[in-house]
Amino acid sequence: MKKNILILGLCLILTSCGDSEEWVVSWLSLHEGTEFSMNIPSNWSVITHDSQILPSPKTSQIQLAVSSEELKYWFSNNLLILSQKLDKKVSSTDFSILNNVWSSREYVEYLKLESKSIDFLDTDTSNIYIFEAKYNIQTPKFKYLQVGKVCNNTGYLITVALSTDIKDTSKYEEMIKSFQCK
Repeated sequence: MKKNILILGLCLILTSCGDSEEWVVSWLSLHEGTEFSMNIPSNWSVITHDSQILPSPKTSQIQLAVSSEELKYWFSNNLLILSQKLDKKVSSTDFSILNNVWSSREYVEYLKLESKSIDFLDTDTSNIYIFEAKYNIQTPKFKYLQVGKVCNNTGYLITVALSTDIKDTSKYEEMIKSFQCK
């Protein structure tokens, strides 16, 4: 009897591990841009520049904006990729650090939850910052995952905004790791 319970438990563990790995991969689909590619959630929609809901960045350009269809508290999880031409050569890690310093000053009620190294699929390394903050004083607090990636002389700032209800951000980190320069 004990042997059967042990085998059953082992099967459940192996099955659940296999399902979770397949789940992480199957929820994403490849987005091909002109200068980069990235896996994005297959059930998120691309937001076009003419939609009038995108911000107007001062020193960068919006390369990609995608949003979940699901609204919760008048908010949908989203991804925003900004780019800017760089005057000098910097690493992805340095670009990420500089942008985090800017974010900590620009966002309201900024609270860093975690920072760690992240390895992209193309073997480049950067820092990912996970923090909670308000975009401005009128918005509620959200959870952000933010990382910088440099391709040639262009810096990309990849930001995922999530509801603060989401505690496990690992699948969004996997999504970010898929960003590749062309």
